[in-house]
Amino acid sequence: MLTVKKASPFGFVLVAIVVAEVIVLMPSKRIDESQPTGFATPREEVNLSIVGFHAVNLDADGRRGTVDAKEAEVYKEKGFALLKDVDAKIYSKGDNTIRIRAQEGKYYLDKKDIEFFRDVIATSENLGYEFKTNTLKYEDGPKILSTDDQVWISGPNPKDPSLEVRAQGLRGNTKTEEFSLLKDVRCKKHDVGAPSMEIDSDKADVFLNKNEALFKENVVVRQKEMNIFTEHFLVTYNSRDKAIEKAKAFDVVKIVQGDRVATCQKAFILNKEQKIVMTGHPKVVQGEDVVEGKIVIFFTKENKILFDEAVGEVKSLGEGSPTQGKMDFTQ
Repeated sequence: MLTVKKASPFGFVLVAIVVAEVIVLMPSKRIDESQPTGFATPREEVNLSIVGFHAVNLDADGRRGTVDAKEAEVYKEKGFALLKDVDAKIYSKGDNTIRIRAQEGKYYLDKKDIEFFRDVIATSENLGYEFKTNTLKYEDGPKILSTDDQVWISGPNPKDPSLEVRAQGLRGNTKTEEFSLLKDVRCKKHDVGAPSMEIDSDKADVFLNKNEALFKENVVVRQKEMNIFTEHFLVTYNSRDKAIEKAKAFDVVKIVQGDRVATCQKAFILNKEQKIVMTGHPKVVQGEDVVEGKIVIFFTKENKILFDEAVGEVKSLGEGSPTQGKMDFTQ
């Protein structure tokens, strides 16, 4: 049975509307006086206080997104409900389910938008990734998730993640499965059979549907004793275990390994093979040695270099004399 906190001539209409919006699972009672972070509404404006809030939102494909909360205060005239202990499920492309939990929330009755507050945890139940932040907004119409707060992403197994990401701010489209990390991106990637890789950048775009991530602006990639500096770093990972298959640095690339410095326009990183292929006027400088070629290949595990049509004096690059050969890495 619903308890109306405030008598109103619109009482019967209100109850009818709330029944359409909310499935009540338990008898109502007064909830705690505290308000969710970021907003406060006078308690005398509360129309209903409910225990066991449940709303169902049908999307264009007939899938049932849900919003549940242990307690709710409904402000019908203002068009929203304040929630406690929120547990929501929304759908992205295909059948991927995103579960979002938070201590508090604000649910807009007409638009079906939701704002989450305090200890927000979003989990991709199909892909296994976990996302944490302090506030998060979901806009049901355009299917947009967004926050300006710091975010932490881990997965595909959050208890033993091969990927860990920290950034400031996120914008994501659940319909296209694409999202952007807005600034101060810090990424760590650990793959079996390959050295760990750390990637820092100003921004990043992630394309889940393509299994790609593009790190942008002031990118620094660290792997063992090697640092790569570039403006764009595109990572392609496989769909099975999310390990990095290959990566491409482009738009001016500088690779530093000890006293060896290499520059080029593009560098292709084959992670498991521990090999880097440089194209676009590659040049390698080590001490007094300067060598240029059409293609330069670093074998990082063996610390050796191969030049295709090398030009320049070669003395002691790598642990042995560089070899020459014809290899096509331009694709």
